[in-house]
Amino acid sequence: MPFRPRELVVRAREAAVVLLRTLDRDEMVPRFLDMYAAEHRRPGRADHPGHYREQFETIRREAILAMVLRIEAALPRRLKVHVPVRSPRKKARGKQSRRTQSKKTHASRNAWEFAIPILDLFREEFFVALGQALEWTQRDAEEFWRDLELYEKLRASNARRLGRRAGAVPTGPFVDRVAFLLDPSLMEQARRATGKFEAELDTAADRVLRTALSRRRPD
Repeated sequence: MPFRPRELVVRAREAAVVLLRTLDRDEMVPRFLDMYAAEHRRPGRADHPGHYREQFETIRREAILAMVLRIEAALPRRLKVHVPVRSPRKKARGKQSRRTQSKKTHASRNAWEFAIPILDLFREEFFVALGQALEWTQRDAEEFWRDLELYEKLRASNARRLGRRAGAVPTGPFVDRVAFLLDPSLMEQARRATGKFEAELDTAADRVLRTALSRRRPD
């Protein structure tokens, strides 16, 4: 295990704080909105400040969802734990095959028992810190969890269905939702811009997790 539990708690909480700091300090969402408005000659913050503020708050929340999902996916690799993929068992052939299967099953069970508590501890502390920083109510937390689960399901389904095709218009839960908020009258244009923004968020999320887990602190 790369981190002791107490240290893992500190790193998880730090990751949540750094995520929000990165998003807001670097003004990632305002920069995205301003660049889109300027490049495509669309209304910006000076034209409709009330609409801009609402748009900013909604897209910021979507950006947090996307970054959290990216961090969730990278956790096992960054924490150096292996979560086995459960797959249907193949029929064993002969005594040797049964013994081999038994060893593999035992090893898989041990891997689950080792990996899951580590991941759960990090996630629990990460979400507690995130909720505190965002001043979530219970309802806010439940809505965020629900949307995060939806994101995860839709992204997995979309990846299986489309894969990666060169030149294809970006799609997926973040791209679809943000593009509709950004410019519903020109969805293809908005999707392409949002796809680039999602790549920036992924890079930022990778950096957040790498920073939070990079150095050991003295006891």
